[in-house]
Amino acid sequence: MADQRRIVINLQRAPQPDEIVGLNIVTGPLPLGAEIRFRTTSGRPIGSATSFGRADPKNQLVFQLSLPGRYLNGSRLEIFADMLDAGSSLPRAPTEQELVSVTGWIVQQ
Repeated sequence: MADQRRIVINLQRAPQPDEIVGLNIVTGPLPLGAEIRFRTTSGRPIGSATSFGRADPKNQLVFQLSLPGRYLNGSRLEIFADMLDAGSSLPRAPTEQELVSVTGWIVQQ
């Protein structure tokens, strides 16, 4: 099993199956060509965060992903993140400097 980081988000309520859960992802500067991948506990891909070009080492990057409410059971969302460095086929857990925070909210339909 790949080295990964477990993330738990407690939403304000359980989403309805037809609602969307938005994810706000904040990263530090990522190594050129690196990709942080996000998936559900069942392994379903949610999306990824990657930078293009050189990032200012003092700036954070913000990414937004979404997940259909039908994939959640209750108000607790648990996801996993792993990181692939450029040229590597072995994922690793992103550090706290690389993956700064992940927050979630329910998008009203």
